[in-house]
Amino acid sequence: DATLRTGNTSPGADNITVKLLTAVWHIIGTHVRRLFEGCLAMGHHPKPFRAAEVVMIAKPGRRDLTTPRAWRPISLLSCLGKGLERLVARRLAWACIHHGVLHPQQAGALPKRSATDLVAALVHDIEEAFARKKVATLVTMDIQGAFDTVLRNRLILRLREQGWPEHLARWAGSFMDDRSACVRYQDTITPLSPLQCGLPQGSPVSPILFLLYTEPIYRLSNPQGRFGYADDTAILCVGDTVEETAAAASRSVEEMVRWGAANGVSFDPKKTEVMHFSRSK
Repeated sequence: DATLRTGNTSPGADNITVKLLTAVWHIIGTHVRRLFEGCLAMGHHPKPFRAAEVVMIAKPGRRDLTTPRAWRPISLLSCLGKGLERLVARRLAWACIHHGVLHPQQAGALPKRSATDLVAALVHDIEEAFARKKVATLVTMDIQGAFDTVLRNRLILRLREQGWPEHLARWAGSFMDDRSACVRYQDTITPLSPLQCGLPQGSPVSPILFLLYTEPIYRLSNPQGRFGYADDTAILCVGDTVEETAAAASRSVEEMVRWGAANGVSFDPKKTEVMHFSRSK
């Protein structure tokens, strides 16, 4: 089910499409299920599933295409492998919700937690501050590189600290271990090259693993004023004056930057914004 629901996406290096898998599922379905069950029990992600063909897509609104940041790399992965990854992603997301692993205001890749929910919660907190005759300062930050910044050993450590079963921590380590990729642009394809770190953008399990990797951000000071959606983070500080909230926001930003430096994560200064909310004109 998880395999066939990957949608009509482009296949990976094996060129096996979902359409082909659907046509022969009555023959191979039982064997695939046994393979997935064995992989989960062992904590292993098969090596053929760890090879990606990366296609470069220009980011909208970027005029200068000569810089790497103007492009978004999308990993085309094995459709069969994505079935296993989707299965793991579902289990992780369910456990995150039911066992409170992630912060209540951390969303993205989670069922029944949308960007709309976060905005509604943020607006509620600002209106509540106004009702108490307070002011608020909001800082929004973007993690630079996002998936590319994830370190394998650090992710395994994070999952163990969060109390995940050992077979899931091992599977995540196997998923990130010994990955390789080639890059395709128009008619040119590079040779396969090993990857030292990072989660593949295009895998169903990468978003939830990234949320778990960055979960400690939301346990820093002022946790009730922290909001996160995927790689976007917002900090809301409430106080009596703008000077007070601005100072509190500055301390929170410095704290996040220190955490990022210790975990190989950096924040994009060009995408950092500050907004003040006050009833006074």
